[in-house]
Amino acid sequence: MPLHSSTCPLDCPDACGVLVETDERGRFVRLKGNPAHGWSRGVLCAKTALYGEVITSPARLTTPLVRDAAGELVPATWDEAVRRIATRVRGVPGERILAAWYAGNMGLVAKKFPLRAMHALGAAIVDGGLCDNTATAGYENVLGAVIGPDLDDVLDADLVVLWGSDVARTVQHLQPKLQKLAKAGVPIVAIDVYRTETIQALEKWGGEGLIIRPGSDAALALELARLAFERGRADRAFLERECVGADEFEAHVFASTDLERAARATGLAPERIVELARLFFDARRPLVKTGVGWTRRRHGGMSMRAVCSLAAVLGIAERVHYESFATFSLAETALEKPELRPAGSPPRSVRHVALGAALESRAYDVLFVWGHNPAVTCPDASRVRRELEKDELFVVVHEQFLTETAERADVVLPATTFVEATDVYRSYGHRYLQYSRRSCAAPGEARSNVHAFAAIARELGLPRETWDVTEEGLCEELFAASRHRLSPEQVERLRRGEPVKVTPPSRADLGGWGTPSGKIELASDAAVRLGEPRCATYVEDRTEREHGAFWLVAAPSRYTHNSTYSHSPRHVALNGPPKVFVNPEDAAARGLADGARVRLHNRRGALTLTVAITTDMPRGLVRVDGLPRAADVPEKVGINALVAPDVSDLGDGNVLYSTRVDLGA
Repeated sequence: MPLHSSTCPLDCPDACGVLVETDERGRFVRLKGNPAHGWSRGVLCAKTALYGEVITSPARLTTPLVRDAAGELVPATWDEAVRRIATRVRGVPGERILAAWYAGNMGLVAKKFPLRAMHALGAAIVDGGLCDNTATAGYENVLGAVIGPDLDDVLDADLVVLWGSDVARTVQHLQPKLQKLAKAGVPIVAIDVYRTETIQALEKWGGEGLIIRPGSDAALALELARLAFERGRADRAFLERECVGADEFEAHVFASTDLERAARATGLAPERIVELARLFFDARRPLVKTGVGWTRRRHGGMSMRAVCSLAAVLGIAERVHYESFATFSLAETALEKPELRPAGSPPRSVRHVALGAALESRAYDVLFVWGHNPAVTCPDASRVRRELEKDELFVVVHEQFLTETAERADVVLPATTFVEATDVYRSYGHRYLQYSRRSCAAPGEARSNVHAFAAIARELGLPRETWDVTEEGLCEELFAASRHRLSPEQVERLRRGEPVKVTPPSRADLGGWGTPSGKIELASDAAVRLGEPRCATYVEDRTEREHGAFWLVAAPSRYTHNSTYSHSPRHVALNGPPKVFVNPEDAAARGLADGARVRLHNRRGALTLTVAITTDMPRGLVRVDGLPRAADVPEKVGINALVAPDVSDLGDGNVLYSTRVDLGA
């Protein structure tokens, strides 16, 4: 049967190579891994291996829906739905239109092309702060362009430190390489706030886990940096050559921390901190792999600054892998075309984490949503849901399923899956780029983001660039605009469906490290302008507004990914009923038995979940995996109903892991 080269579209750093098998009539048969993909090498994770259930689900939306006079969503033709949108939107000032998009599909065209119409309308656009904005801002503040080492070369490492990265659930194709290193005797240390699946695996292989108190990462990193200075293990030549503010940072760490203070902050014994320092000092090619979740706190940007500053002190700045998206540096604005904005309508962004408050302000009459389920994934989710239901707001959603957001829309347009559209995919974990052509016909009247928003733009009479397009043509526009990054030979290989490994921009291309000074900034004027200390500083995570006996850890799920797999019966069955994982002593103190039902709550909301008692959780922390479906919770809400719409110290990011909750009545 025919095989078509494609890429997993999920918001995941592995961006695996996929082969789509179809029958002779072009109908979907199954997915399998692409052995020609240099990172995933023919292996799919357990989640993507079952993606076919999403593609072939009988619950897929196959016809547009519009809300009738009785308030019900009823089937309509595309022409009727698009006319309904145009009638409602025409005449609305651009400043009263809001676009909310995200990473439901990581294809660059699927994500970015609808922004052409939004720019042409003069709309406001969310800033995308739900996931990695904080980590990115912290990294860029110190180390500049987010490139990091090539993870293909991880087997050369003589020490691996996984800092807040549960690779068993989030970077699964890295795990076999780590196992090989561990069995060869290379030290591997995972730093996290509970005994993750990664730590459990490392313990079997000879590695170890360091469990620290939530939010104390900066305290640990700064003490390690102080020890490096104190014991003559700082790379003075590197600091002199590549950094600014080294003397100021050295004085800062000696004034602000010592071994006892770091031990109190982190909960680690002093000797364990010293032993971790020794591992760093003795390594010649260490790799620090950071995750994202540990930075989703009020002071998460500061924590990332501290880890990056430690790497600079040790002279291993190029050995910190957070993400790799700046490796590609494609001309993505060619897809968006912000120059289409009307005169006098500069780009305006809205804090994504505070979407509910933005809608509640009544500043917007129209909301467009694509690649996103904000009723589930945004903080303060109950407020988001309430505002989506208000008659004053006209909501247009382009979706594959009748999600919690689509249920509250005025017009729902049926969307394609990744096998039914053509797109370009880059990773944010490795360095492979891929061009994925449409493999199958879409069911019913489902249309891609390009076709859907082009139809709306044409009906609204927007500029020709917003509607006289094709998916293939847009991919070519991206390639042409990115000639500075892609050679003609690479583009030809992409057109043939080959995964292409991209070389990062050089220091000359970046003007140094990509910071304002061009050097690593251990002392940052840019941070001061944002109201932050010049040097990375440990700040305890606390606020008068947060009450509750427990930190909430909203961890990655083993079986689901965002809300996509809520529509896959096998994924839902594997995940089981929503659980809250609790330390045995905490459970005993509240009279909770394994399997009992308990109310997880704070002042923003409550969810009743099943108790799962485990020694993997330290006292004072409770964990919920993934995004429990509202349908599976008596209160009919998800975990983000408990999360504040506050912003982090840098990047206006999510503070999910700064959430406090209680158990019981």
